[in-house]
Amino acid sequence: MNRRRAPALTAVLTLLAGWPAVAAGPSDLFYERTLVGVAGARCKLFEPSVTAALTAAGRQAKGAALRAGVDPDVLDAAERRAKSRGRTVPCNSKDLAVAAQRVRKGFEGYSHIRTMSFPGDSADWRADRGGEKRFSSDWRLIQTARSPSGQASFGLASVPGGEALTAVAAWPGALAASGARLIMRDPAKARRAYLDPRRTDLAGRTPPRTVTRSFLASERAPARPALLPDGAASGAVFRFPPAAAFALEALDPREAVVLELIYPARTRERVETVTFEVGDFAAGRAFLSARR
Repeated sequence: MNRRRAPALTAVLTLLAGWPAVAAGPSDLFYERTLVGVAGARCKLFEPSVTAALTAAGRQAKGAALRAGVDPDVLDAAERRAKSRGRTVPCNSKDLAVAAQRVRKGFEGYSHIRTMSFPGDSADWRADRGGEKRFSSDWRLIQTARSPSGQASFGLASVPGGEALTAVAAWPGALAASGARLIMRDPAKARRAYLDPRRTDLAGRTPPRTVTRSFLASERAPARPALLPDGAASGAVFRFPPAAAFALEALDPREAVVLELIYPARTRERVETVTFEVGDFAAGRAFLSARR
């Protein structure tokens, strides 16, 4: 390994000794966690739980950098550099071996963490790997919001064989909805998020309809009690296809998505909307994967 490049990798391993870390800015942490994650995957240095920890930490750092005002193009360039460096570091490098050991030590207890909160600007994601029942046991990653009719929940819920992107409308009238759709920015039509600086509400972070794509719920049913919030007697659950979760994961954490409940009517459909912050959905999803 080129000895002149060794200090850069040494700095990386120093900052990766724990999570969350506060010794460097989020842009630096994103670069470093991405670099070591790529090198670790290529050289098979880490157990799955550690790989998931690095992935979650890197995605959380990227979200923090965006919320701190770092230009998305700057982060994209940093990610490309980190991946390029991670693909070229020799697997037998002594510096990489030291980095890997420090990462293992820093994240050794990560797989035993059962719950974690991922704060956003307006709402949090709460993750539960299935240990202590800190909230409804069917939810693995959840964000809640309110509509004029009542509370709605959104996230990943347990289904046979894994998790599915799920929305629950926790009011009796929701069962009258014939379906639901999830509306979000289409990166093929709009490369960057629409963020209205004049507004502080989540509606100011949704894109124009002309640059969106929608995902129709693939399943509709009465909500099981384990999916309902405390105090709710009934509600409707809507499941979305896996492609919707991957699309949500790729969005800017600062933007928002819209859940539309569709009610049949004689003339035209009636739609009730609930808005959710994208936030650190990607980091929360990576956190869940560490238990597998």
